[in-house]
Amino acid sequence: MPSPERQILVCINARPPGNPKGSCSEKGAQSLSDALRDLVRERGLDGRVMVNRTMCLKHCSRGPVVAIQPDNVWYAGVTADDLAEICTDHLEKGQPVERLLMPDIPWE
Repeated sequence: MPSPERQILVCINARPPGNPKGSCSEKGAQSLSDALRDLVRERGLDGRVMVNRTMCLKHCSRGPVVAIQPDNVWYAGVTADDLAEICTDHLEKGQPVERLLMPDIPWE
């Protein structure tokens, strides 16, 4: 299999309960990752796009965080309802989903 055109990193990091920043895991990132992987496969993108779970992407309070490389596009607060739009607009059309873009803020 050739190298993927894009790699999607989905943070699944868990912080201890009660942490003021929260974590992507407690905000449903595990199931989000599964749903994204399924959607990529259903749309026939799995030959070009790889979905990987990762640990902390350093924006815990803004999670779940999804980063798409090599585009260097970071999404914040992604929900299952956003996945189809990310697949259609970003992965298929090459247009990042503006409303989900991570603000240019320091890492936490």
